[in-house]
Amino acid sequence: MKLLLIFVDSDHARDVERLLDTHGVHGYSTFPNVLGKGQTGRKLGTRAFPGSSSLYFVALLDGDCRGLCDELRTLRDEKGPEEGLKAYTLDTMEVL
Repeated sequence: MKLLLIFVDSDHARDVERLLDTHGVHGYSTFPNVLGKGQTGRKLGTRAFPGSSSLYFVALLDGDCRGLCDELRTLRDEKGPEEGLKAYTLDTMEVL
């Protein structure tokens, strides 16, 4: 299994959620207002550094993860790199 971490500009969180639905992902956790700094700059929710990111935690089988990542790559290419869409995987296993 893989744990997929998806970071996206909060303005485009719905696009990620649509992809999760399309891929039949039945459960995930989200942190809707993540603040910080990345390649696209600071997102601190302030006037000087407006905006925030959303973070999704998704546990998937390896094959399902690859398919979803391909779709996320296509979404990033359509929206452009300035939207801050990033994804990372970690090997994981269910223990409970």
